[in-house]
Amino acid sequence: MRRRDHDQESTEGRPEWLAWLTGVLTDQGYDLSERGGGRAKLARDTGLSAGIVTRLLTGQPVSYETLLSLARGTGISVQELLIRAGKAAPGDFLFPPPEIGQTEVSSGKRLTPEEVAVAAGVPEEDRAWFVTMLRRWRKNGTSGGDSSAGGVAAEG
Repeated sequence: MRRRDHDQESTEGRPEWLAWLTGVLTDQGYDLSERGGGRAKLARDTGLSAGIVTRLLTGQPVSYETLLSLARGTGISVQELLIRAGKAAPGDFLFPPPEIGQTEVSSGKRLTPEEVAVAAGVPEEDRAWFVTMLRRWRKNGTSGGDSSAGGVAAEG
């Protein structure tokens, strides 16, 4: 595997992949706000120190070992995590990376809201709204299909 010395940066100076990662972690139930307790839980689940978790979530550079611990502790694909973090390229792996959403669906893992938006063909200008609504829906526990709130929202 070839190391990459530069992370993929967004225009705001934070890695682009960090939005994806925080979305995945939030979907897994980690409340990553300052006082939400999710950061401490993430540290426990991954065996990382609280300081390293903070570095990771604030977009500071982290080691391969940190990313591997994160992947192991959360069930995130190591291959996808390294590629998205800019630490590896798809060609660095013996097997090509699975298409986003394909492996996760067949393995029983939930898609991220961003992946659902793309798969559903949501127009780019509506994706932020769509992702926010999906996260609220999941957070409120209305994804089971037996809530009347979903039907009202769909009708109204």
